[in-house]
Amino acid sequence: MNRRTFLKMLGAAAPASFSVPYLNVASAQERGRVKITDVKVMRIRMKGHVMPLVKIETDAGVYGIGECHHDVTGLGAKDVVLNAFRQILLGQDPFDIERLTNQMMFRVSYLGGNGGIGLHAVTGVETALWDLAGKLLGMPVRKILSGGAYTNRVRAYWTSQPRNMLDPASCKEWADYIKQSVQKWTAAKPFRWSRRPGGEALNRQLSYAELKNNVRGFSNIREAVGDDFEIIVHCHWEFNLPSALALVRAMEPIRPWWIEDPMPIEFVDSWVTLRAASPVPILCGENLYTRYDFLPFITKQAVHMIEIDISMAGGLLEARKIADLANLYYMPVATHNVMGPIATIASANCAATMQDFAGHETFDFKNGNRAGEGDLILYDREIIQDGYIQLSDKPGLGLELNKDFAMKYLLPGETWWD
Repeated sequence: MNRRTFLKMLGAAAPASFSVPYLNVASAQERGRVKITDVKVMRIRMKGHVMPLVKIETDAGVYGIGECHHDVTGLGAKDVVLNAFRQILLGQDPFDIERLTNQMMFRVSYLGGNGGIGLHAVTGVETALWDLAGKLLGMPVRKILSGGAYTNRVRAYWTSQPRNMLDPASCKEWADYIKQSVQKWTAAKPFRWSRRPGGEALNRQLSYAELKNNVRGFSNIREAVGDDFEIIVHCHWEFNLPSALALVRAMEPIRPWWIEDPMPIEFVDSWVTLRAASPVPILCGENLYTRYDFLPFITKQAVHMIEIDISMAGGLLEARKIADLANLYYMPVATHNVMGPIATIASANCAATMQDFAGHETFDFKNGNRAGEGDLILYDREIIQDGYIQLSDKPGLGLELNKDFAMKYLLPGETWWD
């Protein structure tokens, strides 16, 4: 079947299949008409950031694209997609997203367990399947993912900080840049202040000097941005319980949106203790894979909020299942995201379907160490405007790769999908 024939058939079925936004209903009359014919991966690198990009082709001439979570070279994810998943996908109905994802996850269990690079690869493929399904149905991903969307834009927070948070002038300079930026950010995640020599970086004890400087630094930031701007205290799961308790109590006057990952995730009962004693919201999740990792943190109410990294946790549908579980406990959801524009927009489409969604991490794709990444895609609007990720109304993810630009950043040995 060629693309023209498929779209003609799709148009005839539109009144019946487009009346409800659920994928299984919307695709009922189209199932079985399209088959996956090929799966391709290429790696792009910009400023040290590697993006393994997946393309799923069909006999209808329609394709979907996705972005795997990065490892150092991207070779791990590429290997898994081409040598473990491709044989699962060829000849399959692309609308069977959940079944195909479960098959890939089962295959990953033989490749070192359900986590790490294997699940990074799953997410890249699953994203491409959703993009493909949206294109086949003529609908944005957020409209077919689990019952439709709450919004057409998603609040963003910027991972950034002043050059020196201990210097009020530096904090004011940073705040002025934020207010004058094209994106007009309304929230940011500065990394906590730290000066640890040598091997002390692995010591989980927070010294009084560090604690005092963090209070000073974040107080300077609050003074510079004002009360209408959300501040996140960015940790990296490095403290023990006594130090984490000291930090959350010391941060109360700054009124952070949340404190992120103050402790390692392995012992959930310590998080229960921390949450019970914390005067400010605490959050974790960027190192959790699938709903099974999130389950004890939610059911034991070990955090005030959860944070899903959709590119790591298992994909868009898995993230929705995690969010639905959190919703039972009236627990807000945020998203962690250190990815390029394809994964960012895919993640934001998923976030738009969540009821109690807080904020979505992203980068400035125009300036700084991620400058230029926004030019990798052709998109019908600014990615970030007025502090929100803007979502397209076009089918699928609403984007295409900018081939002329992307070709310049192919890693050695890589070839274009065509």
